[in-house]
Amino acid sequence: MKTRTRVTWSNVIKKHKVEPFKYLIPGSLQDIVSAVREAEKCGHRIRAVGSGHSYSDVAITDGHLVDMSQLCRQLELDKNKLLREHQEKFLVEVEGGITVEALNRKLDRQKLALINMGAIDEQTISGAIATGTHGAGRNLPALSGMVRSLVLVAAGGKIYRIEPRAGFTDPAQHNDSDIELIQDDGVFHSVVVSLGCTGIVYSYILEVRPRYWLYENRQPAKWSEVRRKLADGSMFDDYPITINGQQVKRPIRSLFIVVNPYERNGDHTCMVARTFEIEKFHFRTIRDRTRNILATIVSNIPVAYWITLLVVNYLPRFIPAALERSMTALKDDTYVNKSHKVLFQGFEYVASQGHGSEFAYNRYENTYLDVMNVIFAKVKQLSEKYNVYPSSAPTLRFVKASPMYLTPEHEMDVCYIGNPVLVKQKGASLILNEYQDIHLKAGGKPHWGKITNRLEGRTELIRKWYNKFETWRKVMLRFNPDRTFLNSFAERMRLDEP
Repeated sequence: MKTRTRVTWSNVIKKHKVEPFKYLIPGSLQDIVSAVREAEKCGHRIRAVGSGHSYSDVAITDGHLVDMSQLCRQLELDKNKLLREHQEKFLVEVEGGITVEALNRKLDRQKLALINMGAIDEQTISGAIATGTHGAGRNLPALSGMVRSLVLVAAGGKIYRIEPRAGFTDPAQHNDSDIELIQDDGVFHSVVVSLGCTGIVYSYILEVRPRYWLYENRQPAKWSEVRRKLADGSMFDDYPITINGQQVKRPIRSLFIVVNPYERNGDHTCMVARTFEIEKFHFRTIRDRTRNILATIVSNIPVAYWITLLVVNYLPRFIPAALERSMTALKDDTYVNKSHKVLFQGFEYVASQGHGSEFAYNRYENTYLDVMNVIFAKVKQLSEKYNVYPSSAPTLRFVKASPMYLTPEHEMDVCYIGNPVLVKQKGASLILNEYQDIHLKAGGKPHWGKITNRLEGRTELIRKWYNKFETWRKVMLRFNPDRTFLNSFAERMRLDEP
């Protein structure tokens, strides 16, 4: 195992930095065990970090920091050790440090694919799962919903394989004396999304599926019409698309909506992106094979970002018109590709310069629609009264309910409202604080990987949001009795306290 000192680690947006006592780069499961035991011997906290794509301080510690980047392999999965009903499923076992992008490449070579994923793919699979990263799709799970089994290194360097109560591994075939098998719903649903507080996850068994193709359509629309269709559910009705020259109806697989928060002619312009699962096209034109080329190029070159930042900071009154133009500039009638290429939304460089908050609401209630109106009013107040112009558009995504105890979509289908902001925009902190206050007042539940500073001093909210919190807390302390794996966020929220 490689060990370094005097290393400064920061997350991708450079918001959170730390110089840990030791910076460790394990290359095996036993290296993680050794790292945990060493940290405990020193009386230090220990945290695993991936690619740093969480905007919060969820990975920060001044003790032992474990870089998972070398643990990025696909492992040999012996299906004979599984219960018979699982042996025919499409399954892969991967180490926790593999990125979603690398996993997609490996799966594609095997003619397999993830069931769902988020809008970017630079995250490590362990970081994405532990913080509840989701994609879009009202009938599709977040990444955590694909986990069937995991290997955890907890207090004392003890190793566990953790699964649901119904089982995944055949206990009669579990012959590894160094790994304790636990098959328990409460434990499994607590550990999968745990913000890293239960230990360090070495590997996951994920259920995937055969490779599939998606058709994406992006069209501008008016918020008044979109809101009406969301309220009555017709937004999710079958939608006509053109496949090889023929118009057919296909069920919407996922829905992603971007809304200009600035009113124009009495309404707000949206960009509505829909995806549909299809058979592979027999013929694809250049237009079918690519997204909107101009928007893709502009969003991926640094000079475009810096020009945007200059406008945002020194000519902010142009922001409403610029956002209005972007809603129509993103129009794209047809984009057809393998699933992971369509689910990845691109905009790599611009995305790396932004951060934001994201909150979940019950999809079957209209609260999230009312919250959008409050956001519009706040943007108007900030811009007209205080000359502060939010530079990004709110987003809406829909995600299936989850049994994981600490996910915002626990036991309910949700709509996530995202509020991105450029990191270097003047007034960015003020804008984010205003957005967070709106969501917290409305009862939204935050995405753990996004900005959550306004939860400071409001620890009772987490207990209120999650009816299984006490079960989660007891499971966390079972594997982390000395608080060795707690992070800065967990300490502030006092997640170890009843």
